[in-house]
Amino acid sequence: MDGWTIPHRLRFLARVVAVLMVFAALPTAHDWWRATTFTADVVFGLPGRPITWFSGDPSTGTLEYAEGGRGVLTLPAGDGEVPGLILALGADPAAADDERVVRFTEGLARIGFAVLLTQSEELDAAVVLPVEIGRLTAAFEALAAHPRVRDDRVGYVGLSAGGSLTIVAAAQPEVARDVGFVVAIGPYYDAASLAAAVLSERFRGPEAVEEWDPARISERAVRNTLLASLDDAGAAAFEALGDGATIEEAEAFLASLGPAARANLEGVSPSGHIDGLRAPLYLLHDRADRFVPWVESEALVADHEPALYHRLDLFDHVEPDPGNLGYALRDGWRLLRLLAHILGEFG
Repeated sequence: MDGWTIPHRLRFLARVVAVLMVFAALPTAHDWWRATTFTADVVFGLPGRPITWFSGDPSTGTLEYAEGGRGVLTLPAGDGEVPGLILALGADPAAADDERVVRFTEGLARIGFAVLLTQSEELDAAVVLPVEIGRLTAAFEALAAHPRVRDDRVGYVGLSAGGSLTIVAAAQPEVARDVGFVVAIGPYYDAASLAAAVLSERFRGPEAVEEWDPARISERAVRNTLLASLDDAGAAAFEALGDGATIEEAEAFLASLGPAARANLEGVSPSGHIDGLRAPLYLLHDRADRFVPWVESEALVADHEPALYHRLDLFDHVEPDPGNLGYALRDGWRLLRLLAHILGEFG
């Protein structure tokens, strides 16, 4: 929590206590308590970890499912039925045993969710292909069938490219009417649009083309995904595009791709599947995102009205970065309300 002095921490803790005292008198107090302890622990990383005071230690195992899918399943303590979450971290993700990932999945389990963290060799190699959609729908069906999970209370949470893939998966006809909700943080709407932005280091803003400095992971994911789909001639054309391409040149190259490469991009793009989405969509995007331009979420909102959409300053792409107290309080409150709402509706 760089930039937070001890007085800042104390003032924030005082506000958290005040919030808890107010909501303790409300009928939804339990939902707000769980949302507050999760936000304090996972988003702000505050010391003391009150989330552990009133929850048992989760258990962790593995779950395999159709389409060659596999994941890490974290279950709340106890033996009662609980709602489920399929969690997709995106391209080139942190490992399942990364401290941040463990804190996130265990935090969700401590507030009552069974969490299936999906894993993929392709995504680990920063290759985003339509095979992930079948795996994510199979993950939904497998988690819904688990004896600890309520089959009418299962949703998706996706970060970055994982957010885009979960939107596409949730729109598939075999699961669309059963998905409880989708939370997407920093997704792209159209894979070709994202690729053009990465290749040209520019994106089309509301009024003009804007310069952009894409993160290395985004560059790697676009490169690896395209090369996985291109024949020798296409790969040569891609290499010839080189650095310094204009956005028009990048768009022209992408428009010239062969059928297989175009099908791969379309298969992982929410833009081609959004009409099938039935679940409420909760959409969050970092204003200064270097992994996926914020205009991708704006394009999504233009085509499909989400249940909620916030542009945030609290995140560095998908990771909380509460260095500014004002942003932390404003956007932290937004996240708290969203989580309390989801817990009230689906938890």
